[in-house]
Amino acid sequence: MSTTVLYIAGTGRSGSTVLANVLGEVDGFFAAGEVRFLWQRGLIENRLCGCGVPVAECPVWTEVLATAARRGAAVDPRAMVGWLADTGRIRHLPRMVSGRLLPGLDPTRGATAAPAREALAALYPAIAEVTSSRVIVDSSKLPAYATLLAATPGIDLRVVHLVRDPRGAAHSWASRKALTDGASRLHMEKIGPAKSSMLWDVWNLAASALFDGRSHSYLRLRYEDFVADPAAAVARILAMTGTDPAQAPTLVGGTVHLDSNHSVAGNPDRLRNGIVHLRADTRWLTDMPSRDRRLVAAATAPLLLRYGYPLRAARRAPAVDSAAAETIFDRAPANERSAGRLVRKVRRHLRWGRTEGFGRLVEEDELNPITRARVAADKRRWRRAHPQPAGRAIPVYLVGLQRSGTNMLARGLDTAPEFEVRNENDSAAFHLFQLRSDEVVQRIVLASRHRYVLFKPLCDSHRVDHLLDDVSTPSPGRAIWAYRDVDGRVRSAVSKFGRNNLLVLGDIAAGRGDDMWQAQRLSAETLGVLSSFDYRTMTPESAAALMWWMRNGLYFELLLEQRNDVMLASYQDLLRDPPGAMGALCSFLDLTYRPGLVAHLRSPSSGGRPPLDLDPRVRMLCDQLTARLDDVHRQQRQKWAA
Repeated sequence: MSTTVLYIAGTGRSGSTVLANVLGEVDGFFAAGEVRFLWQRGLIENRLCGCGVPVAECPVWTEVLATAARRGAAVDPRAMVGWLADTGRIRHLPRMVSGRLLPGLDPTRGATAAPAREALAALYPAIAEVTSSRVIVDSSKLPAYATLLAATPGIDLRVVHLVRDPRGAAHSWASRKALTDGASRLHMEKIGPAKSSMLWDVWNLAASALFDGRSHSYLRLRYEDFVADPAAAVARILAMTGTDPAQAPTLVGGTVHLDSNHSVAGNPDRLRNGIVHLRADTRWLTDMPSRDRRLVAAATAPLLLRYGYPLRAARRAPAVDSAAAETIFDRAPANERSAGRLVRKVRRHLRWGRTEGFGRLVEEDELNPITRARVAADKRRWRRAHPQPAGRAIPVYLVGLQRSGTNMLARGLDTAPEFEVRNENDSAAFHLFQLRSDEVVQRIVLASRHRYVLFKPLCDSHRVDHLLDDVSTPSPGRAIWAYRDVDGRVRSAVSKFGRNNLLVLGDIAAGRGDDMWQAQRLSAETLGVLSSFDYRTMTPESAAALMWWMRNGLYFELLLEQRNDVMLASYQDLLRDPPGAMGALCSFLDLTYRPGLVAHLRSPSSGGRPPLDLDPRVRMLCDQLTARLDDVHRQQRQKWAA
């Protein structure tokens, strides 16, 4: 009896992960992920299964591999990887299209071919048996691997050729996307528009040439059509596999509930579950440079037109209401030019100066030349008085959420001549407010002749555990996670950023946050909570509070409360008891306390302000998290009391 494999062919960044996960919700379907990479990423690299545990420890894949081995199809993973690589090279595409035998299927090609072919033939029936599934969804995409499956005995191959506008795919390829599945590197590969266009042409042309014409087993589906009407797209796919349409998952208004899955490899979005909103990612229409759009359109023109895409797509403004338009400049496009960033910065600072006062602006951005000159002179004197070779500095990462007192804390530590301070406006260490590569961070620390190097990577707070564990420096690093009362943070954030938090949360909830630093390393539970709100009616204040909950919640989701090299710093505690709060931080850092560290702090005004009118559910979430943060902070304060 044959095993039905529903193969998603096409190029990367085309929506195959979400399509596979939606199909995995069909009764009798199993979303296996990119099975082509089972042996490399799953067994050799031991990355995470979609269920959240390493593939080698996943009970489903453990049983699948054991079942396949009992069928006499055991194979060395490295040998399998080599065979697949030899078979799937792009130079073999003409051979595939012409119908000639692939090297991997040629019995004269050495001893590896036969065991590898047997392993492939045994794997899919084993998946079907263990998962009690009728259809295995494989989102490997590569046309060469699809050809191998088509030639494998016992496999009934059905192909969904998923196509996306090449400009959208190219824009996604050029964006940084975090890897959260245990890979050795932090981010997925980034490629430029020229290479992306070449791959789009080659893979899509090969998929069409190999499988178009098999009317009963081939379906071309555009990503844009899928997200516009997912129910209709799923119905077409089910018809091709002979599945009763009643087995389709519930798709209402482009929303679907995804259960945990066992996808073995693929885009890190496979780890998401809960409520997912299917929306087209059209940011390339506003963010992609014109020259890149023209390059991609020219390089892909024949297939672009064949698949029904316009050669010229009109650039359009982001779809936001008029009330949000005045603050849309706070959302920096990924490829924005320097002039555009400068204009946004000037407009933002002028607005903030009007609302908070220009004296506060000068203090916040350290624009006072007298203060800057005095601090620089103090540091030079310290280096002369304490000569030490480079390479001994301790990295300190000041993280948390914007508008939580991090500038106030950094300013105080900057008065200590032992510190070399690197803020987000330091282009040597940061690019667009995000920390540069680990190698750059390491190089800065090793070159410093200070005792400490303080980085303030707020946009990289979700990576603080990696910075502490994986950025190799002679002296172990330490981290300070600053937090502030939610009402104070909300007032300050709305004053400076307007509706930006609201717009960002709306993007994340709609599934458009893949390339946004705010959306990285969020748990399925957090994403489920974010997706449960209606951002069309939410106030900017409630959104800023929800952002506070989302980002500060990472402190516990990353298990930072269990580490001895991370300490909480409370904004309120620093203002109420500057010597005590700063003294505890100094003990944590092994730094001598001096009054100058807190000389700039001012006691909060008496009386306070009434609580903000926030969404009740947001208020409840924030109150619960505040209690947890305050409890841990009290314990740490006692531990490090000077």
